[in-house]
Amino acid sequence: MDWEDIKTLRAVVHYKTVRRAGEALGVHHTTIGRRIEALEASLGTNLFNRTPDGLMLTSAGERLFSVAQTFDDALIDVERSIAGLDGELAGPLTVTMPEPLLVALFLPALPDFVDAHPSIELRFDTSLTIRDVARREADFAVRLDNNPPDTLVGKRLFAYTEAVYATPEYLEQDPKAYRWLGWGASTQGAPEWVQSSEYPDVPVWGLFPTIPAQQAAAQQGLGLSILPCLFGDADPGLRRAGTRAPVKSRDIWLLTHNDLRRTARVRAFMRFAEDLLRTNKQKLTGRE
Repeated sequence: MDWEDIKTLRAVVHYKTVRRAGEALGVHHTTIGRRIEALEASLGTNLFNRTPDGLMLTSAGERLFSVAQTFDDALIDVERSIAGLDGELAGPLTVTMPEPLLVALFLPALPDFVDAHPSIELRFDTSLTIRDVARREADFAVRLDNNPPDTLVGKRLFAYTEAVYATPEYLEQDPKAYRWLGWGASTQGAPEWVQSSEYPDVPVWGLFPTIPAQQAAAQQGLGLSILPCLFGDADPGLRRAGTRAPVKSRDIWLLTHNDLRRTARVRAFMRFAEDLLRTNKQKLTGRE
């Protein structure tokens, strides 16, 4: 059996479809399908049942997955412990964080870090899927989370804040004509975030699932949007709606695995990230 085929098996089990597994592994979904077929052919048995909910393991697939998981965990433990011994400020460093935070805050400051550490090759992961630092899908994470995994170590900085934004022209109209820009899975009824807002009776309209989409829609005068103050306050085309102070959202965490916390390049980026975030605390907490 080819180890790449085993890795593919694990990805398909985790992501349920060959397309999502391909995106996670950085290969085309047809490659995932070929690897699974090759693995099944080498064993002479079906490892998956094809169902409307995705690929589900057969009993044979469950046995292989159990062994593969144990073996993979051991390899990751060894890899992580070896990486943790690295005292050089050189080599690749994969950092996962939300894309809006990377674009708005980290990228403008990144030249200083690169100048100071030219031998560190930064690789950013901004996918919506939360990367598993414990499994070396990333080396370091900037997480917006009130309950980070117990398997990681690091520090909590502070909570960023959010407020309601719209264009000045939009806010000049009768509040009875307001509408919320939807971002959740459903726009039916009144979601909790609407009920707890300053505008609990305003209906939800549309679906704009990301912060950039919400901000762009608000800029076009399409409705009210809840945005992190870092983005809403800096947008010259928007202003805060209502009279409430910004509301605390999730905590900002800097996280890595215990085996990697002494790695020189991880420590260097953690210092850089903490300094950058603390320097911009007023922007992140809506105090400017």
